[in-house]
Amino acid sequence: MALRAGRLRAGGDDGRIIAGVSGGPETTAGGAGPELAGRTVVVVSPHFDDVPLSLGQSLLTGALSQAAAVRVKVVFGRTNWSVRLYPTRRRAPLVTGWRRAEETLAARRFGYRFEVAPFEEVILRTGSTDAESYRGDHEARDDALFLPVMQRLRQWRREGDELWVPAGLGRHLDHRIVAAAAAQVVGDGDGTGPVAFYEDRPYASFLDDAELVGQIGRLGLELEPVDVSGPIAPSTQEAVRRCYRSQIDGYFEAAQQRDLDEGRPERIWRPVPRP
Repeated sequence: MALRAGRLRAGGDDGRIIAGVSGGPETTAGGAGPELAGRTVVVVSPHFDDVPLSLGQSLLTGALSQAAAVRVKVVFGRTNWSVRLYPTRRRAPLVTGWRRAEETLAARRFGYRFEVAPFEEVILRTGSTDAESYRGDHEARDDALFLPVMQRLRQWRREGDELWVPAGLGRHLDHRIVAAAAAQVVGDGDGTGPVAFYEDRPYASFLDDAELVGQIGRLGLELEPVDVSGPIAPSTQEAVRRCYRSQIDGYFEAAQQRDLDEGRPERIWRPVPRP
């Protein structure tokens, strides 16, 4: 199934995840997704780097390039993770400064402003680089940071016309905490601006349609996908690599190549409008 556009409903009467495909993706005349002219979009980034990795093409030539302003909010702004240095706690101030500098460069290149929350990312707060500690099946809603992050999302939602958050693909705990908190905010139905879930890269690049639908379904919302860019360009990927030298390794490069090979666009998932 080529999952270009359609609807996803999590938890039907029999508990199944149901996905369907409509006639084609919702786009503007330029093929760049929802109309954002004159609007301020707040985009939540679990870590430094997630927004250009996941939405770089949209920022440059797609839907986000049409917005009046893009405000990026980095959630886990204290970090010790780099592919260049072993992540000890003592190195956290150094690595945090390094990654903030990279984000400053990316913000200039991709055209947004950013702010940083003080939460520690999972490798710093647990002291473990074991993949099971940050990509296992831990319940995001049980994490001590779930409620503080949800409170931040409610605050940030009021700062723009739309709030875009990661969908929590790939099982990274920090991403899933943000996604689960956002799903709760949507469920609260406070009438504030719309919330959309963007596909997290590099993780989304390695998921087939069935896997992607299954992971989106865990949000417990009825959602539909919308393209927010044309195919991701090699020049955009190169710009991301240049900005985030502390993070890019073979895994990221392989993800980028898969996107190129398959001509993939960037995409968000929005709640299905009620009749």
